[in-house]
Amino acid sequence: MKLQLFYVSRALPASSGAGPGGSLPQSFFRWMLRAAQIIMAAMFLAAFALLPARAETPRSIDMKLLVIASDGNEPVFAGIKSILNQIGVPYDTLIASQTPLTAQTLSDGLGAGRYQGILLTTGNLAYNAASGWQSALTQAQWQMLWQYETDFRVRQATLYTYPAGAPDTYGLTPISSADTNYTPVQGTLTTAGQQVFGYLNPATPIAIKGSWTYLVKPTATGNPVSLLDTADGYSLASIYTYPDGRQNLAITTDGNPELTHTLLLGYGVINWVSKGFFLGERKVYLNAQPDDVMIGDDIWDPVKLSDQTGIEYRTTGNDYAKLIIWQNALRAANTNTAQIRLEMPFNGVGSTGIYPNDTFTTAVRNSPNQFKWISHTYEHALLTDITYADATTQLSLNHQVALQMKFTQYAKDSMIQPEISGLNNPEFLRAAKDFGIRYILSDTSQPGWKNPSPNTGFYSTFQPSILIIPRYPTNLYYNVSTPTEWISEYNYFYAPGGLFQTWDHALTYAEVLDKESEIWLRYLLKFDLNPVMFHQSNLRAYDNKNSLLGDLINATMKKYNAMYKLPIRNPSQHETGILMADRMVYNDSGVSARLMLGTANTIALKTVKPVKAPLTGISYGTAKETYGAQVISTVTLGASGTATIPAPAW
Repeated sequence: MKLQLFYVSRALPASSGAGPGGSLPQSFFRWMLRAAQIIMAAMFLAAFALLPARAETPRSIDMKLLVIASDGNEPVFAGIKSILNQIGVPYDTLIASQTPLTAQTLSDGLGAGRYQGILLTTGNLAYNAASGWQSALTQAQWQMLWQYETDFRVRQATLYTYPAGAPDTYGLTPISSADTNYTPVQGTLTTAGQQVFGYLNPATPIAIKGSWTYLVKPTATGNPVSLLDTADGYSLASIYTYPDGRQNLAITTDGNPELTHTLLLGYGVINWVSKGFFLGERKVYLNAQPDDVMIGDDIWDPVKLSDQTGIEYRTTGNDYAKLIIWQNALRAANTNTAQIRLEMPFNGVGSTGIYPNDTFTTAVRNSPNQFKWISHTYEHALLTDITYADATTQLSLNHQVALQMKFTQYAKDSMIQPEISGLNNPEFLRAAKDFGIRYILSDTSQPGWKNPSPNTGFYSTFQPSILIIPRYPTNLYYNVSTPTEWISEYNYFYAPGGLFQTWDHALTYAEVLDKESEIWLRYLLKFDLNPVMFHQSNLRAYDNKNSLLGDLINATMKKYNAMYKLPIRNPSQHETGILMADRMVYNDSGVSARLMLGTANTIALKTVKPVKAPLTGISYGTAKETYGAQVISTVTLGASGTATIPAPAW
């Protein structure tokens, strides 16, 4: 038999911050060659023990993915799980060095397949065992996996691939490599890549940064088909079709949950390996909430480096008018941003004449429905120790202001607590429940209040009818209204000598926008539903045109539009609450789907608890929509419910 060199790739570890970290050892290639010699010997012995895998006639396939890792420490393992969790795709994991892959793992042996697609963390599943580097799968197990994929026409993806030869070359020839921590690599979607990653903007190269990358070329013309090419002709992602019909999508760069290229490519890989339909869905969301509208906020003094000098700012009628102009321009500039509309958390007391020369209230009365509105209590009352009666008064008075202002984009059942207070005050929560409040907020920066799982919240232990929605804070502080104020306070914290020194120099306004827009961009690329906190001082038209919040959104949208062709959904807090509640029900329902193969394929759905099950790539019923050129249908099932719906060709 002919043996090929089994080449071990080293995955860079994910860092604890916003990007990857790690460095390569000295004599990197000699290190891998020594490991390869050990692996080759083990593979040679295992090859003689091979038994031919038995072909199986498929009858059905569970709509679930299998993610196989070598030892579970691969950064790309965390990356793909993060994306699957965000979308809500059912999947199992197998740590192959700990749990052997068996025929029963893949099917029942009688034609019932257990997985719709296979995702391998690396192309060889190598790990450092006690005896040295070796593959977590034996040659017999590799053959078993490939036979399952052949019999059931199941696709495979290798998420970080060095095509050294054992167990497979994936149709690729390795040429060189790059440590993109130091030199980023730019990849451009090919015509075929634009089909697989159709949601990406093909005009913008995908920057590979922060991960070891193998630069390869197809061994033969036309197979594999490259999806992502560098300017000098190397392939970074490709699809290889085997003579028996199997297909593998190989990516030759490492990844982790925070790397931009992992986030950009992840959905396309999952969609491709699922053949375009699966349980779960993805949308891009944005909801910016500038608190304290109608009242004033203390302002940072760049000279005294304090916000306790008596300076205050409250938005004006001119600010409001300029904000409308900005928002209209944003909505008209790109179909991605056409739905964006700020949601204004208001304190109604500010509209009652307590501010002299109040042009803001007049402007709102004249144009009340350019924005969404949400209660922030009448007087910005802290709710930590408030009584039932006082809480009810705060909610009632603010609701009356909403009615007087004729807010139409407003829901009585939603509110934002001042300083996110009251979460542990039974009296406030009882008053809120009796008033009709169903959706309030937590602060993700506070211990215990991050999302329990993606796009989910908490039901109050005091009032289970109230859903607590996690909200992100930002470094666009409540007490800044101009670029000078913002960069002064930002550098007070993060510049050299600052309280939390992070950067090696004091940042300019453009640099602050770049850093903060990068954080917000991550929320969008992760299909994150959480709203984001700002404050009314950030709405000041500091140059009679632009505002800090407008500048930050513009910077974020510039990056987003360069990457994506997906329209941003802009749910209000009321709508966010409904979406989160539905996702929590979906996660807890026990819903499953099975593709039934026959003359006319069908999908058999069943559930334990009532559920609204999203199916991407399936057109069924009336509860459906098209997003990103894919149909998403929602199928409603009662307790122990079942449904059979048409399925695409397999």
